[in-house]
Amino acid sequence: MPDKSLNTPVEIKWNCVSVKEWRELVRRAEKSNLLQSWPYAQAALVTERLVGKFATIHYDNRIVGICQVLEQRLLKVFHKVRLYRGPLWLEDNLPEHVQEIFWQEIRKKYPSRLWRFTYFLPETADSKENRNVLLKSGLKRIDTDGYASIWLDLTKSENDLKANLKSNWRNQLNQSYKKGLSLEVDTKGDHLNWLLARNEMDKQLKEFRGPSPALVGNLKRFTKDRNDFLLLRAIEKATPVAAVLVILHEASATYLIGWNSLEGRKSRAHNYLIWNMILELKKRNIKWLDLGGINPKEAAGVTAFKRGIGGKEFTLTGSYN
Repeated sequence: MPDKSLNTPVEIKWNCVSVKEWRELVRRAEKSNLLQSWPYAQAALVTERLVGKFATIHYDNRIVGICQVLEQRLLKVFHKVRLYRGPLWLEDNLPEHVQEIFWQEIRKKYPSRLWRFTYFLPETADSKENRNVLLKSGLKRIDTDGYASIWLDLTKSENDLKANLKSNWRNQLNQSYKKGLSLEVDTKGDHLNWLLARNEMDKQLKEFRGPSPALVGNLKRFTKDRNDFLLLRAIEKATPVAAVLVILHEASATYLIGWNSLEGRKSRAHNYLIWNMILELKKRNIKWLDLGGINPKEAAGVTAFKRGIGGKEFTLTGSYN
């Protein structure tokens, strides 16, 4: 018998939902990412003059996916298009052609042009099948590694989360509590400039990339009023020795910045902060935490540390234009 789902129409609608509705759709996606959130679109607009366009994907008379695209026009000639980690799907086990039609629509809406600069980073697991879907849609793969990170399921109990820690990570956490560290919780960004100054120094010394201070500052602006901004500092003998920054976006959160001092390393302050970050997120009913990326080739130490927390690794299919 023919597959009836192939005859069910798929439609992409643009800018047809309110801010409140978009936030609710992101919440329905549950395992969302920061780059598809409303606050990120606002921060990108203020920081880089990128204007958000919001797509809803309709199948069988219901919304089954969403995707945020950022655009910028310069001198009425140049056109920059950025699609970061979308679309987010609201349902599992959708027919394969739904994804195919979405990417065909994206290619049709943003065809290759001499003065158009496109960059697509699909929120799609890396596989031969998914790469073929994107290539068939007319997208060209950029020869780079796909974004990789770890999802931590925060719906698990505190005991289960602790049991899933690697033994050496758990031992270091226990050591941190013996050092007499105390926790400082900042939801308004009072200490953000302090953290950014230290993070920028680390970026120069260790030669790694990260979000710009301007973008992070604007993320604070658009998240703090909803308590979606969470900066934690570990205090030892009245001195901050380490800090982490996490941004909440509906049912998920993203670990964005971490900083550690020499004293903090000796006290295992980062283990202390990550664990307390997990507990704070659970208090806020956050279901998923993206640990902010791993890179075994260029950041082996950080990758090993994050793997010690537990969770499930994932790799996306890479970048396209």
